Amino acid sequence: MGIGCVANWFKNRSFHCAISAPLFLIAGVAFLLAGLHVIHLNTLLVWPFLLIGVAIAFLLEWRYAKRSAS
Repeated sequence: MGIGCVANWFKNRSFHCAISAPLFLIAGVAFLLAGLHVIHLNTLLVWPFLLIGVAIAFLLEWRYAKRSAS
């Protein structure tokens, strides 16, 4: 999801992708490190922060991003 958001941001300049891409990438790295047992992480705690961050990103885009005239 993070890589997809980065690609979407470069192509379409979607405001929410500029915020949610780093969230997805950080969560992905955290899940990877937890899966490899490099760090101890309760993954159930990551999901609420990720979902809240993405929801905030969409709300900010809806509220503040410029809309095209087409």
